[in-house]
Parts: sequence; structure tokens; C-alpha cells
Amino acid sequence: MGSRFQDFIPDYTFLFSVSGLIILLDQWTKWIVRSTIPFGQMWMPLDWLAPYARIVNWHNTGAAFGLFQRWGDFIAVLAVLVAFAIVIYYPILPRSDKLLRLALAMQLAGALGNLIDRLTVGAVTDFISIGNFPVFNVADSSISIGVALLLIPYLPHLPAEWAIYKVMKRARQINARGRVANPDSTQKMTTSDDSVTIGILEILLQDSSPVREFILSQRAKRIHHHFIHHRQPSPGKERQTQPRENL
Repeated sequence: MGSRFQDFIPDYTFLFSVSGLIILLDQWTKWIVRSTIPFGQMWMPLDWLAPYARIVNWHNTGAAFGLFQRWGDFIAVLAVLVAFAIVIYYPILPRSDKLLRLALAMQLAGALGNLIDRLTVGAVTDFISIGNFPVFNVADSSISIGVALLLIPYLPHLPAEWAIYKVMKRARQINARGRVANPDSTQKMTTSDDSVTIGILEILLQDSSPVREFILSQRAKRIHHHFIHHRQPSPGKERQTQPRENL
């Protein structure tokens, strides 16, 4: 067990070093604001910059950026659970995935930084005010940057995912028009209509494996529907169902 814990020391050293520095910066800036600016007041030595950015002393009982003001206790419990999950899960992360490790360290710092305020002051101190954006602090910024770092690996895939989504949407529209092509014949579709619709879909979506599954599922449904509603007994079964008058 001791050797196992020693294997985790480099992981926790990085985690607590990054998180600790951010928490110290967060608490130090909040302490300066509470000590020098009366509650509800603003400070900005440059008058021309005041309409766009200023330092204020404001309390927040909700989540980051002033959200969920009546959920303070729940958010505090959630912060504890998030911090606990990060600490437990962190050694499992590959050390080569530096971006993910940094993102989780920043998430831990943001959660604990605001949790310290809730336990010591009773509310989170927010002081950075930019334009009409909700007032925030260093811990909120750490959480936001951590989320952005988590999304960075997925950004190159977003255009392809968006293209697949649009093609899928278009495919469903084509299929919907195909199903109502013959409204007078109670969900019947001729073989030519079906082949045209499926052909269009295969041309549009031939390079997308999720959509190929969609095409095949639609084809299977139509074959099943045609078999159920247009099934004819085989010649052998017809003879068996006829009354045997000669016996």
C-alpha cells in the first residue's frame, strides 16, 4: 500500500501545486477587495475605463457568475463532491495528457476557492466587473478556463460532427417525404419510391458510418412493414388450408 501511494506522489504534487497557487491568488485578491472597498462600492482610477471594467465588492450566494442564487447549500455540497471526485480520479489519468490534468487542477482550485468563501464569509466575494457581464472572481475564471481546456481536444472534431448532424437532419426530412408520398394508400410505398429515397440517402451519407446504420435500420423497417402487410401464403400452405373433400 505504501509503495502504491508513493506512485501517486508526482500526480498529487502537480495537482495540489497548481490548485494551491490558484487558491492563494483567489483568496488574496478577495481579501484585498474586502479590506479596501466597502460592500457594494466600485473602484477604478481611470474614469474613461470605468464604464467598461471596474473592481467592485459584491457577494454571491449562488454559483459562478451569479447563477442559482437560492441554491447556495446545494452548490457547497456539490463543490465538495466535485473536489473529492477529482482527488480520487486524478492519479488514474495518463501523465501524458497534460491538458486534462491541468484542466482538472483548475477545476479543483475554482471549486475550493469559492467553497472557502462560503464557509468563512457566508457568501462568495466577486469583484471583477466587465461591461454588463455578471461579476466574477479568480475562482470563477479558473473554472471557466478549466472547462475550455477540457473542450480543446474536441474542437477539431466539431465541424465534422456538425456536418453529420445537418446531413442526418436532411436525411430524416427526405425519408419523411418518402413515407407520405402516397397518402391515399395507408402507409404504402411503391418499390420505386423506396429505392429512390434510399438511393438519395446513400449518395448523401455514404461516408458517414452512423448514418449508414440509420439507412440500414430504415430499410429493415420498410422490409418488415412490407412483409407484414403484403404477405401472401406460399402455394404449399394454400393447398394445406383447402378443405380435403376427396378424403
